[in-house]
Amino acid sequence: MLQTCLTLAVSAAVGYLLYRKHVPAGMLIGAVIASAVLTAVFHVGYAPASVKNIAQVIAGTFIGCSARREDLAQLRSFYKPVILITCSLLLVNLAIGFFLSFVGYSDLLTCLVCAIPGGISDVTLIAVDFGADASKVLAIHFCRLIVSLVVFPPLLDRFTPPMEETAPAQARKQDETISKRRNMAHLLAALALASACAWVGNLLHIPAASILMPLISTTILNWSGFAIQFPHGLRRAAQVLSGAYVGTLLDLSRFGDFTTLIWAILITVAVLLTNAAVFGKVMEKWFQIPLREGMLMLTPAGASDMALISADIGVNSPRLILVQIYRLLVATAVFPQFCLLVSHLFS
Repeated sequence: MLQTCLTLAVSAAVGYLLYRKHVPAGMLIGAVIASAVLTAVFHVGYAPASVKNIAQVIAGTFIGCSARREDLAQLRSFYKPVILITCSLLLVNLAIGFFLSFVGYSDLLTCLVCAIPGGISDVTLIAVDFGADASKVLAIHFCRLIVSLVVFPPLLDRFTPPMEETAPAQARKQDETISKRRNMAHLLAALALASACAWVGNLLHIPAASILMPLISTTILNWSGFAIQFPHGLRRAAQVLSGAYVGTLLDLSRFGDFTTLIWAILITVAVLLTNAAVFGKVMEKWFQIPLREGMLMLTPAGASDMALISADIGVNSPRLILVQIYRLLVATAVFPQFCLLVSHLFS
């Protein structure tokens, strides 16, 4: 308990410091760095699985609160970009998997799982279920997350033009009709329902239940007219919890051969950043999607991670929220089966 409190306190302090320094995604980045240092250097960092579950419930609720029924109308003219995104992620999955296998990082199934476009904790758990080398999957996804949090937002901020806020997002900011007391009651009800659904989902061994079930339940509430305005403070609290948990996963003794690991990281990062830049530019040219928004749709990190920080880097797009929901679903339901099929075909 003492180690958990220390880890969360230091993570929150460092995260708040970076946030005050206007570092993009500062709360999450600071929490990851602080927790990783406490774990790898001082060997006192610790966060139980309940911390991850709480963070995922809040993240799922946040995504569900952001998905409005009127936003679905945009998907009628958006199916082509979604198909392109899916094809690009499948190509990335194959490219990274075979490249990592070629350099001898691990067996083909493990290398393919390393490329699944999901969150670090979700994919690591999938690796355990499939009998892949979870420690090597964790190492790659940890580096993917760090790149997504430390490198990706500054690159977007520097090399892509700012986005104009969409009309639905502007309308939400102007919607102040719900009272604070009533909104708090709605929020507590949504969190309670989300927690109960996550608990049931975990009992049923549903993959990524801690975020998937809250997302579904809150989205249904939203579409039924149950208005919820998600507070910024709670989103930042989820960033701290998520970052603190991820940081404690760093175990240098499990990284194996560092030369092979470095090659694996360089290959993974190069493929992922190239994919985001190339297909982001293609979507800008073909479908008039802003480059910053398109690259965020193809971010190296998982949907839950990016959903928590997208607003911090100036992106409040309903389309991005819907794509992240779609990515979350396919990353937990489709891509693992795809990896199994490919590994069976080529083993």
